[in-house]
Amino acid sequence: MGKTKKLIELDDKAIEILEKQAKLEKRSLKNYIEYTLEEQAVRFSEPSEAYKAMMEDMLDKMEKNEIDFISMDAVKKKYGL
Repeated sequence: MGKTKKLIELDDKAIEILEKQAKLEKRSLKNYIEYTLEEQAVRFSEPSEAYKAMMEDMLDKMEKNEIDFISMDAVKKKYGL
């Protein structure tokens, strides 16, 4: 996989916070920012295995009519909204 350079501008306070976090993890600021962004990108790219398993379970329960659904109006009425 290739790499692309990007120039980013961050608030001084954000940099200060990120530098502290980087030091806690014994990383350089640059490495910490790259690592954090790459980890976030992975989270966006595909649901976790736990989420997939939970959704499969829910779909299975729906097929077996084991789930009761309540209308939004009923929820609002129940909670006085």
